Amino acid sequence: MKKMLDQVRKTIARYAMLQDGDRVLVAVSGGVDSVVLLYVLRALKRELKLSLAVAHFDHGIRPDSAQDAEFVKKLAHSLKLKFYTERADVPAYAKAQKISLEVAARQLRYQFLEKTAQAHKFTKIALGHTLNDQAETLLMRLLRGSGLEGLSGIPPVRPAEHCQYIRPLIACTREQIEAFAKSHKLRWREDPTNYDTTILRNKIRHTLIPILREYNPNLLHALGRTARLLGQAAQHLEHEADQVFSELICERKAHELVLDLNKFLRLSEYLQALVLRHAVFTVNALCELEADHIEAIMEWASRRGEGELRLPAGVRVLRRHDHLIVTTHPTTVQRRFEYLLTVPGETVLSEIGWRFATALTPQASPGPYAFVRQRRTKMKPTRSVRERGGAAGVRAFIDADKICGSLVVRNRRPGDRISLKAGTKKLQDFFVDRKIPREARDTIPLICDENTVIWIVGEAVNESYCVTPQTQQILEIKAERI
Repeated sequence: MKKMLDQVRKTIARYAMLQDGDRVLVAVSGGVDSVVLLYVLRALKRELKLSLAVAHFDHGIRPDSAQDAEFVKKLAHSLKLKFYTERADVPAYAKAQKISLEVAARQLRYQFLEKTAQAHKFTKIALGHTLNDQAETLLMRLLRGSGLEGLSGIPPVRPAEHCQYIRPLIACTREQIEAFAKSHKLRWREDPTNYDTTILRNKIRHTLIPILREYNPNLLHALGRTARLLGQAAQHLEHEADQVFSELICERKAHELVLDLNKFLRLSEYLQALVLRHAVFTVNALCELEADHIEAIMEWASRRGEGELRLPAGVRVLRRHDHLIVTTHPTTVQRRFEYLLTVPGETVLSEIGWRFATALTPQASPGPYAFVRQRRTKMKPTRSVRERGGAAGVRAFIDADKICGSLVVRNRRPGDRISLKAGTKKLQDFFVDRKIPREARDTIPLICDENTVIWIVGEAVNESYCVTPQTQQILEIKAERI
């Protein structure tokens, strides 16, 4: 089948798939496509100066999957090629990651291939996707309403962390491949699930494509060309999205990204979608985003206030005023805390990461009163508990004679209020007005007596407890993070 080998040579050259001396790990499932791929690369081995080995992933879903693994093992040994295999509990992984069985099998297969390639220094991983697979993928994604990236189909070459995936048969039809296999008297394993038309891909393969071929006998090549052109367009836009994405990042932590929401909303809708895909993939590459997910996030992100959306694989998207946060950190429920404050003296609360020092002094002149007013108005922008990693302390000056009973340090409770110049306000409303993130509100310490909240540390002092010219004794409280 010289014609088919010439087609593979042309594909390899067109996409610069292989270079002299490449070490190629050939993924062989046991089906006709992957078996032919192995024999084609073996036929080109000397010409292209390649080193070959065989890899097989046993997904364990079908009862006879072990027989597939044994078949591929014997095939590799008959060709005197090294053989690598791995078996995994795909159903358990799918359940744990909250993803479909198909997605779980694909992810674990790719993890195995990349791990093997890295461990044994393979530069390329060869996959047996064909022109038929390309056409089926394009139609399947079209029916699901995919965007440009999805409609670009299966890439002939895709980079991985330590190697590249290549698909030398991507321009060959299944008819060509089966003819090659029969002419060389090759043996392969049939997967009975390939004929189950309750599976969308199979229904497209056995029902839809034959109908469409009545309208265009050259359907497979037409769809392949369309996927290639859309892929080129998608690649150009992906490059632009990469640049925009880096400009939107306000903060990057392990498994969490904080994006500038206002800049994000000024992007075109298509760039917004690409940026979201980048962000989600960055925090969790296992999250399979559908077009519906992207559209929902884009519509939801334009609303005001705070909110949260949950995506597959444990990804959460948070809207926090001027920020869009993409994270895999689980929602944490802050436990209630309450500690007695030593007056005068020092109270170290390592459990919540704060130290409090208190001192009582008589008011000898109106001087401190003027200082207190000035200090309180300037405290928020220069000393805020919302500053990340800040160790600098904040201070409050309280009229000690107005304190009722003992002082405690605690976090908020339902119904908490504080008296401000503009009137009494619920702490919930105060936090919203100050744009304090929801997840931080239960961590902010409050200084309280038996009646009410006296000081929201780093934010505001209760107006009823402020020092006045009539104050006899001043309680100074210094709070600092530890």
